[in-house]
Amino acid sequence: MKLLLSITASATALCLCMPARAQDVEARDSWKQTVYIYAMGAAIEGDAQIGILPPLSVELDKSDVLDALRMGGMVAYRIDNGLWSFSTDVTYMDLGWRASGPRGNVGGSLYLDQLTVMATGGYRFAPYAEVLLSAAYFDLDSELNVRVLQQTAQARRGASWTDGLIGMRASFPIGEKWSYNVRGDIGGGGSDLTWHFLTTFRRGVNDRFDWYFGYRVLSYDYSEGQGRTFQHYELMQHGPLIGVAISF
Repeated sequence: MKLLLSITASATALCLCMPARAQDVEARDSWKQTVYIYAMGAAIEGDAQIGILPPLSVELDKSDVLDALRMGGMVAYRIDNGLWSFSTDVTYMDLGWRASGPRGNVGGSLYLDQLTVMATGGYRFAPYAEVLLSAAYFDLDSELNVRVLQQTAQARRGASWTDGLIGMRASFPIGEKWSYNVRGDIGGGGSDLTWHFLTTFRRGVNDRFDWYFGYRVLSYDYSEGQGRTFQHYELMQHGPLIGVAISF
């Protein structure tokens, strides 16, 4: 969370120092459309609890990250005219974690299938920066397993909610072919708190095709219900990604 706020604040300060202002940016006559497709290797960390089962803490050290990576994918569409932008992205992630305590007497596992749909409107207030307003919909299917000695308990739940987010996106050219892109969002509504961070390096191949690689983090704190219907997820999903962008 501190990393997100620090990078977002730094990027904002840099963009505000640039000489051009929002009123100097003229909208283009035509809209540029871009389709993004990427694959992501995501690991999961945090805490989860379902019903009356004890909470499960998901922790990864550096040696666990590669073993914990599960696949996720995203398809996004963006249209912009140089001043205004509108985008929608759909992300699916298959996430999981399991571990055992000393001597194997205690163990647990958590598996998640997560669909996220984010709709965003943006306004370019500086040559390289946009302010963003988003609505993010989450649909989550989870399975939690807890084992103590020979006793095993299992619970499955589904949850869905919508959050409103505010954020910023910045893109800085690096030479003729490369650019550095960073985006941060934070908000809530259906959840107590949700934040999102995405950073990529992008290389242009021609006027219509780019490829990029980077890192994404998505974190949320969500609770609902009581007793046997209770479920709580305070989770952070993060990992590397690689993708292509096709413009027309």
